[in-house]
Amino acid sequence: MSLPIHPIFDQFEPWSGEVDAGWTVNFLGVRTRDEFSVGMTGTISSERRHVQTHHPRFDEEYFEWIDLLEAVARAVGVFTMIELGAGWGRWLMNGAAAAARRGIPVHLVGVEAEPTHFRWMKQHFKDNGVHGASLRLIDAAVAAEGGRVRFHVGDPSAWYGQAIDPNEPRPGPKPALLDRLRSLVRRPRTDARSIVEVRAITLASILQDLERVDLIDLDVQGAEADVLESSADKLCEQVNRVHIGTHSAENEQRLRTLFGRLEWEKVNDYPCAAESETPWSRINFQDGVQTWVNTRLSANAP
Repeated sequence: MSLPIHPIFDQFEPWSGEVDAGWTVNFLGVRTRDEFSVGMTGTISSERRHVQTHHPRFDEEYFEWIDLLEAVARAVGVFTMIELGAGWGRWLMNGAAAAARRGIPVHLVGVEAEPTHFRWMKQHFKDNGVHGASLRLIDAAVAAEGGRVRFHVGDPSAWYGQAIDPNEPRPGPKPALLDRLRSLVRRPRTDARSIVEVRAITLASILQDLERVDLIDLDVQGAEADVLESSADKLCEQVNRVHIGTHSAENEQRLRTLFGRLEWEKVNDYPCAAESETPWSRINFQDGVQTWVNTRLSANAP
């Protein structure tokens, strides 16, 4: 017996149409170049074809889809979203497409430090016609403090686990301009994995330029608790919902402690590297999933 889909998907009919060689299209109609993930899939589509898309399958990303679509459905006036560790901006662009189905404008902020992924993110939005004042893309790593950090980069189409070096000391002050230019020159010119110095910013510094945020989607490979703990006050003042990809039991517990203290509602909590029972059968989670909703802010929504 098949399980029923989450009711939020009833509001978003799957897209169908012609898809060019070298591209995929998801159920919201978002076009994505195969080159962004060929290192993982090993394939690039070779011919134009007609595609009837379907709602997402039941896996760890199913909860990310629910959080995204519910945040869009509940947005008032404009849908505002931040994606931290954005890769090619996949979830931001999905948010833009879902908001377009509702006929509401968007304000999107994407943060990514891997240089090829950042370039692909700009291309992805251009490919899907999103640009201008509605979009802010930041070439940086998000951290507990601003400054500079050592960051793993490279192997962009096969690896999306780039992160701040775990042996990195706390971020220091911004270097002089000449030192910053030298660090850019040292960035790798190949797809080989390496560690380079990049700019670091805080979540609080991003939020200071925004008013109300419907969703923060966070996948920062182990820095999630550092990032959110350091901006807790801003979260309570401005953010409705946070979706977190988790990467260690320690971070998961720190997040439970943080959001419990803030009195947010827990919607999802599935640990990483484990199989868990969910409303949509047992699912194997590589990254863990936590969803937290700011009920006090949601209760005061217009």
